Amino acid sequence: MQSKSVSMNDISKIVWKNLFLIIISTLIFGVIGALYAKHEKHTNYESVRSMVTGRSYNGAAANEEVQADMSLGETYAKIIESDDVAKSARKTLPNSLRKKYSAQQISSAVNADPVPQTTIIKVSAQTSSAKDSAAIVNAVTAAAAKTIPHKIPSAGNISLFSKATASEAQSKTSPSTKKLAIKGAAVGFLVGIIISFTVTTWTKLIRR
Repeated sequence: MQSKSVSMNDISKIVWKNLFLIIISTLIFGVIGALYAKHEKHTNYESVRSMVTGRSYNGAAANEEVQADMSLGETYAKIIESDDVAKSARKTLPNSLRKKYSAQQISSAVNADPVPQTTIIKVSAQTSSAKDSAAIVNAVTAAAAKTIPHKIPSAGNISLFSKATASEAQSKTSPSTKKLAIKGAAVGFLVGIIISFTVTTWTKLIRR
């Protein structure tokens, strides 16, 4: 009975030691994840301005014309995101923004998405400044409205929605401190389990 009692005490000590190791590992990695998120945290601002292509759409061929314009949505989007449009847009920006952004940077900041089942294209620009994002998306959409008809003669009339403003820009902060802390804690939990298992196996089985 005494040897059994000692064995249970040994097991209890091992369990508590391993549990302590896992908790410490979880906390450490969780804190590291949170600190990393705070260090890398930054805020981007997205401004949106949409544009629409259209024509009279009269007569028996109206439906076919609408379908044809909708099918060109992806092509229009590629033109909007192109370097040619970015270069044209950059020329219309204030000097301060031309110094700050190259044509390639403008192209990278812009995203164009056709709205399904419509001839509307949603154009957005994302930078670290709400004012810059609004200025860029306004310049790009204006440049695209002039460039598209030259590249695609069959394109219908292009109309621009109201200009984007800095006050309407949507902010997005990343990375999330909470998410990285949780991910870090999860990694720490797994690391703690692996270390505790390895230590227990080495000290209690292999060394014996």
